[in-house]
Amino acid sequence: MMEKRLSGSFLFVAETDNNIVGFANFSPSNQGEVELSAIYLYSNYQGKGIGTALLKEGVRSIDGIRVIYIDVEKENTIGNTFYEAKGFKTVEEFDDNFDGHILKTIRMVLKV
Repeated sequence: MMEKRLSGSFLFVAETDNNIVGFANFSPSNQGEVELSAIYLYSNYQGKGIGTALLKEGVRSIDGIRVIYIDVEKENTIGNTFYEAKGFKTVEEFDDNFDGHILKTIRMVLKV
């Protein structure tokens, strides 16, 4: 499963002073649609525009993106606030079973 996911995905890495400080992973799902699997940053690098730059780079670099989907844990207020500020809208709330742990999850969408 990991190999399949990575073979068609795009990984963007953010570096500061030759140190990796974060990344974004995009995976095309349907024509014009992309799943944003994650944007992760070390906490001391959040709020500095790096996450925004990673999102913009994905949109700029991946041909034909019209819609981006992301699933975010409902309790992840930092992530939810970030995506809402970038124009993502909540389209669904659901329970995600992660290895036997139920996570309240929000599905968000951004039309590019």
